Amino acid sequence: MLWLWAVPVALLLFWWMLLAIAAVRPPRAPLFLTPFDVQVPFDPVLFPSRDGTPLSGWWLPQPQPRGVAVLCHGYVANRCEVLGVAIELHRMGFSCLLFDFRAHGESGGHTTTIGIREVQDALAAVDFVARFGLPILLFGSSMGGAVAIMAAARDERVGAVITDSAYARLRWAADTWWEAGFGRVLGKLCRPVKYLALLLTRTRLSDAEPIREIGKIAPRPILLIHGDRDHLVPVEHAYALYQEAGEPRTLWIASGSGHVQARVDQPENYYGQVSKFIDQWLEARPAHESLHIGPGEITPG
Repeated sequence: MLWLWAVPVALLLFWWMLLAIAAVRPPRAPLFLTPFDVQVPFDPVLFPSRDGTPLSGWWLPQPQPRGVAVLCHGYVANRCEVLGVAIELHRMGFSCLLFDFRAHGESGGHTTTIGIREVQDALAAVDFVARFGLPILLFGSSMGGAVAIMAAARDERVGAVITDSAYARLRWAADTWWEAGFGRVLGKLCRPVKYLALLLTRTRLSDAEPIREIGKIAPRPILLIHGDRDHLVPVEHAYALYQEAGEPRTLWIASGSGHVQARVDQPENYYGQVSKFIDQWLEARPAHESLHIGPGEITPG
């Protein structure tokens, strides 16, 4: 009679393993839009992550920069996802660096850790822009938002942080993703998949907990944006992050918006919040701080 149980158990384990492999080695989304398509000058760049993984990106120079923004995209996306945000930041006077995380877009690497090793990628991007001596803004969307929080907490060169739909703990988010994709019953059945994914990547869930690190960002400002109809990363993540963040902190809940959809649903409110946050941040910076590199000298290395 054991074989009656062995077969379904074996099939379940096989299914879990297939899902785990798909989670850490997702198909790469093609680049579907470039700054050229929207008439924004740019240069392609290639730089190494801190562990040597080659990262591909775009540099959008601003002739008279107020600062420089590093933009981090979400899981199974690429730099195109945050191009719209970069264009708006560029209009606000920022030079922008957009890049693909490892195992995404045109960057190297074969596996994603959904926010763990990706912090090394974001820190390498900060290394890239720090040479310009400009105020550094770190923007992150979904997984990129979680990465932005952890990177900023570990690198004081980051002057301010904006996140959109960031998770507070990868453990919580992973469980929600399966339920959103397969329904409550099958979703709960998929929860062990995250542990197989950890075995495949040799990582720990405790290494992807922005909620434990967000307090280290203060006294630098952070803006948390989240839709109250986000079913992938529920709005409770934003409330939890806000609770642990130090001042100055701002939380904007986008009424009626889903996961990373507020910028599409209500762009005037979205970019109004972003612009107000940036103005307050830059105005609060010490007046004696000056730019070290002239606008004509900012070129990709």
